[in-house]
Formats: sequence, C-alpha cells, structure tokens
Amino acid sequence: MRTALWIAAGLAAVLAAFVAYVAAALWRRLTGRHLRRFANAQRRALIEPYVTMLYPPGDGPHPCVLILHGCGGVRRISHAYAEAAVKAGCAAMIVDSLTPRGLDYEAALAQVCTGRVLWGRERAGDLYAALDIARDDPKIDPARLALAGWSHGGWAILDALALDHDGQPPDGMKTAPETPFRGVKGIFLVYPYVSGPALARRKPIDPPGPVEAVFVEDDSMAKEDDAIAVLEKAREDGASVRWTIYGGVTHGFDEPDHHPQSPLRYDGEASAMARNQFTEFLKRRLQPKPA
Repeated sequence: MRTALWIAAGLAAVLAAFVAYVAAALWRRLTGRHLRRFANAQRRALIEPYVTMLYPPGDGPHPCVLILHGCGGVRRISHAYAEAAVKAGCAAMIVDSLTPRGLDYEAALAQVCTGRVLWGRERAGDLYAALDIARDDPKIDPARLALAGWSHGGWAILDALALDHDGQPPDGMKTAPETPFRGVKGIFLVYPYVSGPALARRKPIDPPGPVEAVFVEDDSMAKEDDAIAVLEKAREDGASVRWTIYGGVTHGFDEPDHHPQSPLRYDGEASAMARNQFTEFLKRRLQPKPA
C-alpha cells in the first residue's frame, strides 16, 4: 500500500510539474516573452532586403501603400494589388515577413497559418520597420502613406494599433517606436484575422486614419463577426470605419493560386470588385496623380 501511495504521489508531482510548465510556456507566449528582444534597427535589417518596391512613372515623391500578405506569404495576390496601386498613381511596398525567417510556402501553411509561429503582435514589428523604410525613401512622400493587409496581414496591422495604444513594443523588439503611424492616412483590410490571440479583440485601437474593410460572409478562416466587433468598438471611440461583406465566396477569394488541397476558392468577379475598392480607397486617401 505504501509503495502504491508513493507511486501515486510521484505521478501527481510529475503531472503538476508538467501543467506548471505548460502554463508558464503559454503565459510567455501570450505576453511575448518567448522571444529574445532586439533593438528596433535589427528588425529593419531583417526585413529590408526582402521588401519589394513598385513605383509609378516619375521621380515622385509618390504616395505609398504598404502591402502585408496573408499567412502563406507573398503570392500572386500581393503583386496584383501592388500593380493596381501603381496604375492608380501610388507606389506600393510588398513587405515579406516569411522569407527573412526562412519560411517557404509549405512551411508557412504548416506553421504560420496554424498559429505555431509569427503571431500578429510579432509581425507588427515588421510593419513598424517597413514604415521607417518607406519614410526614408526619397521617392516616397512620408506624409501620404496607407496600410493594406490580407488575413494574417490584417491581424498584424490591428495588433500594431493595439500595441501602439498601450505604448507596448511588438514581440521581439525592445522598445515601442515613437509615433509609428505618422503619415498614415488610411487602412484597408481584406478578411482580416481578429480571432484567437489577436490583441485587437481585447484592447482598444486608435487608427491614424479611416479604415475600410472587405469581409467574407460566414468566413471559415477569419470570423467576420470578430472583426466587425473590433471595428464597431473603434467607431464608438471616434474612428472612421466602414466595411463591405461579400457573400458566396470563401476566405482568400482574390488569391488565384491556392494550395491544391485547400478548401478556399478563387473568384474572379469578386477579386475585381475588391481591387476596385482598393484603388478607390487609395485615390480618396492618398490623392495620387494619375499614372
């Protein structure tokens, strides 16, 4: 009997230690303490070689939209919207958050899209660094910037707003940058992920300009109700917010090259509508010269 009690006590101690370890790991993950923190300049050095710039004709300075891809990385969709921006008279910066971290498309589907790595609150640092890169570009007008994010990219933008509201740095960065959104005149979101661990679900956001969004009805990947709740709260707090809900399409409806096994489907008509909304948004917010 005594031996059995000792065995039971030992198993209970092992279980308690395991539960404590898991709880501590989760706490570190949720508070951003799982990553080593670096100076902000190091985040810029990480992503700058992988930023793609497209410019309209002329020397500028041009207004510029920063394009943040979904969890699968830079794909044809990113370039399609960037080219649409250029046709509208704006420069476009495609911010690649995966290649600098050694993640290809398959790895992204397995790790980023499942939430194992690179949450929005970490990727917010990429956005801050990209804004600094844009403002230092002599061909870019630093007073006419816009942000655009798809799915995971929208998560990163909204988490950046939540972090800025609290004066907190992104995961992996030592300090919060001062006035990170200066010059930003508007934000365009397409089926943004605002569920699970997204900070914007539980923290206020102060958008630096009007927010326009495109949602998918009954979105299976990024619940539109969660995102709408966040934007409604921002509207109550004084932000200019509006959105459109597309029915009869899936998450990622404007991405033409989904994984063969993906349940997501491309829709050409809806894609054209979304790109038109995007370019009209840029014209309203950034007032570019016709290309």
